[in-house]
Amino acid sequence: MLKYLTAIPLVIAIIFIGTFTTPLISIDHLLPTETRLSADPFNPINFSLNLDLETTSFDKQGYNMCSGYAAAFIRRYYGQPATGTQIYREIAYRLPFDIGVPPHRLISHFRDNNLNASARTGGLDELKYFSSQEIPVIVLVGEGLKWQHYMVLVGYSEDDNEMYFYDPETGPSMVAREKPGNKTLSTDRFLSIWENRLPIFSQLFITVEEIQTDKSA
Repeated sequence: MLKYLTAIPLVIAIIFIGTFTTPLISIDHLLPTETRLSADPFNPINFSLNLDLETTSFDKQGYNMCSGYAAAFIRRYYGQPATGTQIYREIAYRLPFDIGVPPHRLISHFRDNNLNASARTGGLDELKYFSSQEIPVIVLVGEGLKWQHYMVLVGYSEDDNEMYFYDPETGPSMVAREKPGNKTLSTDRFLSIWENRLPIFSQLFITVEEIQTDKSA
């Protein structure tokens, strides 16, 4: 999490990001013509990840640790034991002040743990497409220099115009939820904070997939 940053540390973070080669990829051309986002009249929740909540719990983050907790949630989804605090300590910069964790450090962490991660930019259909393929998606949301925050998209409903997330800042739900995740946002509200007000981070998301092995080898 890059929450309540002053302008100077954030500018430093942007400079760090610019020095690395991880591209932000426009993916409009990667999508098939039919993205399977049509509404299902028998199921108001048109898609949600098949989560095993015994291993993929909605843990509550420590201060500014949303990056580590989002990463740990996805690693547990893929069957890898992981804790948010430990991952955050591995990927955070060791500086006198907190500048947050930019996307390339999350991507490097996943790749070091045998998961294929990519930073991308796109629109809502692109985001839903990857999620509908049961690929976990980390989104970076925020309000410019005021705050930045990582969450994991775990489902959406076309009928209800809602999106469902694991939000590390929210933690476990105190009441049983019928909807996926631990946080529900209207699509319009999500888009307003996903726009982000920072050119480098606007509508950015990270896809994380298992590395496909050639079974014929």
